Order: sequence, then C-alpha cells, then structure tokens
Amino acid sequence: MERIAAVDDIPSEGLRFSYRDGPFDEEGILLHLPGGAVRAYKNECRHLPMKLDEREPKEIWDEDRRHLICSSHGARYRPADGLCVSGPCEGSHLRTLPISVRDGVVYLDTSQIGGFFKV
Repeated sequence: MERIAAVDDIPSEGLRFSYRDGPFDEEGILLHLPGGAVRAYKNECRHLPMKLDEREPKEIWDEDRRHLICSSHGARYRPADGLCVSGPCEGSHLRTLPISVRDGVVYLDTSQIGGFFKV
C-alpha cells in the first residue's frame, strides 16, 4: 500500500497522481465526491487509450461539472462509478484503481498493480 494523499487535500477538480502498472508509467485521477466517497480511476478514455485530458483545454470535467469528459472523444463518465453515459464507448466504465481509505488518508493497493511512484 502506498500513500496517495489525505482526503482533505483532494481538490474539488480531482487530484492527478502517477503510478507504475507493470512496465508502464500511468496516471490516475483521485476524486472526493459529495457525501464523502473517494474514487480513483485510470486517466484513460475507454474508447481509445488516450488520457481524458489529452487535448486542450486539458480539462476532465464537462461544463456543468457533473461528468468526467474525454477531451478527445467527448465521452462522458459518471464520477461515482465511472460509467460512460454518452459517447463512443457508452456503457463501458473507466478503469477503477484499487484504493483504500484509512484514518483520512488514501492508499493505492500496489499488490494489485505493478508498483507505484510519484511525479
């Protein structure tokens, strides 16, 4: 288990963090949702393997901040469960990353992926 951040330090727009999955360097998005839930997703659209914020304006939220959005493909994902509710990959889910929250701190379960690092 590797520490990502304290729950109270997660900004409303989410926190991007880096980790290692086998031989690959990856990026995740950590969200602190209304009601207190914490979610972590791989920062990658399910339509094509590109970061959600790959293209300008490098934003992961839609205009009304209800859904995560892919700036390349327009896919919209629910933040609570990562379900794509519209776009070319409708019905698929963002890849959930294995986290746990203990004493107000979020940890990535590195036993389920290849390793961890911070940028």
